[in-house]
Amino acid sequence: MQEDDANKYMKTVATCKCLAAYDLENWNKSDRHSFNAIFSPQDLVETYLPGLEACVRDGNVASIMCSYNAVNGIPSCGNSFLRNTIAREQWGFEGYIVSDCGEINSIEKSHHYTSNPADTVAAGLLGGCDLNCGSYYQAYGMDEAVNNKTITEEDVDVTLTRLFTYRMRLGLFDPANYTSYHTLCPADVNANKSQELTLKLAQESIVLLQNNKSVLPLYPKLSVAVMGPKSDATTTMQGNYYGTTPFLISPLDGIKSMASNVTTAKGCDVKCNDDSGFKEAVTAAQNTQAVIVVVGLDRSQESEGHDCDELTLPGKQEDFLMAIRSATKNPMIVVVMSGGPVDISWAKINADAVLWCGYPGQSGGKAIEQVIYGDVNPSGRLPYTIYPKDYVNQISFFDMGMRSKPGGTYKFYTGDAVYPFGYGLSYTTFSFSWSELEKLPPQLQVLDELSTVQYQVTVTNTGSRSGTVAVLAYMTYSDVNAPMKQLFGFQRVELNPKENTTLIFDAGVETFMTVDKGGNKILKPGSYTVNIEDLSLKVYKCSIENV
Repeated sequence: MQEDDANKYMKTVATCKCLAAYDLENWNKSDRHSFNAIFSPQDLVETYLPGLEACVRDGNVASIMCSYNAVNGIPSCGNSFLRNTIAREQWGFEGYIVSDCGEINSIEKSHHYTSNPADTVAAGLLGGCDLNCGSYYQAYGMDEAVNNKTITEEDVDVTLTRLFTYRMRLGLFDPANYTSYHTLCPADVNANKSQELTLKLAQESIVLLQNNKSVLPLYPKLSVAVMGPKSDATTTMQGNYYGTTPFLISPLDGIKSMASNVTTAKGCDVKCNDDSGFKEAVTAAQNTQAVIVVVGLDRSQESEGHDCDELTLPGKQEDFLMAIRSATKNPMIVVVMSGGPVDISWAKINADAVLWCGYPGQSGGKAIEQVIYGDVNPSGRLPYTIYPKDYVNQISFFDMGMRSKPGGTYKFYTGDAVYPFGYGLSYTTFSFSWSELEKLPPQLQVLDELSTVQYQVTVTNTGSRSGTVAVLAYMTYSDVNAPMKQLFGFQRVELNPKENTTLIFDAGVETFMTVDKGGNKILKPGSYTVNIEDLSLKVYKCSIENV
C-alpha cells in the first residue's frame, strides 16, 4: 500500500491498529471508552504486541492508531510507555500516531485520567499521540496547554514535523504532475485486476472444515436448495468499513450460476427468532437432491461497539439446521459466514460438509460456488480457535490473561476445540517429510543474534487433483511457562498431482526465545520441538553464547 513512486513519493500512508489490547467493545456495563485492560508484562510482549511490532519492523508502516481502552490504568492514547518507549525507541517506529476517533476526549471524560482540557492535551501529545481524530486538540486545550507550560512549543513542533513529513512524502504540497498517484480515479480502483484480486482473496480464504465421504465437490446436475439466513447475503459479505461496490454476488447468485435446478427458502433472518419460515424450507429440502444452508452472523451480532455475548449461532439458527437435517438424508452442506468464532458442533456432527468463509467480500458468493462445485480447491486455514460455547462461562470478558484456565488462543487453550487454529482440508491430499534430516542434529547451538537454523520440508501432492496447501511451522519449548506451541512460519505452495517441492523454514534466535514474567525476551537452554504439519523434530539446545 505504501510503496514509493520511483522511491520519492508514497502511494498511501497505512495505519496499523490498535496499540494495544483493544479486546472489548461493550459488555456488562463496561465499554471500550472506559475499559481498563489489565494484564501482565508477559502477556503484553507475548500476545498483544507481536502483530503491531511486525507492522513496524517488517511492514515499515507509517502510522499507528492508539486504542480506546486504558492499558494497566493509563489511557492508550496517553500511554507514553507504549508509544514512545516501545514503538519509537524499541521498534524504531518513525511515523506518526493517530488517536481512534474521539479518544482524546475519553482520556478525560471516560477514563477520568485528567480533569481539564490542558492536562488532557498534554497527556495525549506527550503520550506520543500526534494526530487527534476529532477536534479536541484544536478546539479545547492546545493553546491553554502551551500557555500554562503543560506542553511547550517544541513539543508541538515535534509532532508537526512527523505529520508534515508524511504529507510531503505523499506529494500533497507538490504539483499534481509530480506523482502518478494524483491521477488515480475510481476507475483505477474498480479495474479488472482489482476484481480478479478480490475473487482470488475470497477463494483462498474459504476453509473446508468437513467433507464426509467426499460429498464435495457437488455434481452440477443435482437439484439443490439454497437456504438459510445468509443465503442471499450481499452487504454482509463486506464486513465493515467498505466503499461503494459495483456488484455484490450473494451465495444464492453464485450457486444459480452453476447448478441447473435451484430452489430457495430463507427460513429466517440472522436473529432467527421467528421459525414460521422453517416449513417452506423443509419442503424445499425434501424436493431437492442436495441442500446448501448458509448460516452465521452479521453486524447486528458483531461490529465496532458491539460484542457477541455468546459463541452460538443466533436465535433458532441451529434449530433450523436440525429441521433441515431431519427432513432429508441427501447431502447437507453448511456454510458459515462470520467474523468471530461460532460453536458449530452440531454441524460438525450432523452435516455432510462444512465451510467457513468469513466475510468474503463482493465476489464471496462466486467463490463459495466455485469451492462447492470444485472449480477451486479450498486451501484456507482457520485464523483462530473455534471454542465450545461454554468458553464464555469459563473466562470473563474482563480477563486479559492468556494463561487463565482453560487458556486463550491456540498457544494456551487446554480444552477441546470445536476446530483448532490453522485447521483446513483440501480436495486432494498432501504428505510431508524432512528433506535433509541428517543436517538437523539433535544438538544445536545458537551462537549469536544472526544465527539461523533451516528446516527443509518436502511437500508432495499425493492426491488426484491439483491443490494449494498452506504449510504451518510451530516451535514448542519444554519450559512449563512457555506457550504450548508458537507459529514461526507458514508458506503456501500449489502442486499438481504427484508433484513435490521443498520448502525452507528459517528459525532465527527470535524463534527460540521465550518471554519471562517480567516481559523480557530470553533465550535459555532446553528441549525444543519443531512441528511442521505432521512432522516433529526434538532439538536440544545445549548452550547459549553471545546473545
